[in-house]
Amino acid sequence: MGNSSLAAKVGVAFGAFYVALGVIGFGVTGFAGALTGEQGDAILGISINQFHNIVHFGIGAFLIVLSLQKNSAAAEGAVMGVGLFYVTAFVIGVMNSDNLTVIGMRGEGDPANFFHLLSGVTLLVVGLLATGATASQARKRGLT
Repeated sequence: MGNSSLAAKVGVAFGAFYVALGVIGFGVTGFAGALTGEQGDAILGISINQFHNIVHFGIGAFLIVLSLQKNSAAAEGAVMGVGLFYVTAFVIGVMNSDNLTVIGMRGEGDPANFFHLLSGVTLLVVGLLATGATASQARKRGLT
C-alpha cells in the first residue's frame, strides 16, 4: 500500500467491496440487455441491472487505484469524492421514482438508497477525519 492513512485503508476496503459487488452483480444479471434500465434482478433485496454493476465496479476500481497512491491526499480526495457521489445518489434517488431508473432503482422505497446514504456518509466522515489527521501531522512537522 502506498500510504497507511485511514482514508487509504478504508478506500481500499470499500473499493474491494464495490468491485466485488459489481462482479457478483454481473453473475446475477448476466450481460444480455445491458443498459436498458430494466429492473428485476436483486442482490439481498437491492435491485440491480448491468449499468448499476458497471457503476459499482468503476467506483470500486477508482477507490482502490487512488487509495494505493503514495500521496495520502489522493486517497482522502477519492474517499470524500465517492462519499459525496453516494450522498448525491441518495438525494436524487429519493426525489422522484424515475430519477435513477437507468441503474434499476425505483424511488424512495428502494433499499439501495439507504446503502448509498450509509456508504456516502461513512466515506465523507472518514475522508474528513483523515484530512484532519494529515493536517495535524503536517503542523507537528512544521510543514504549514
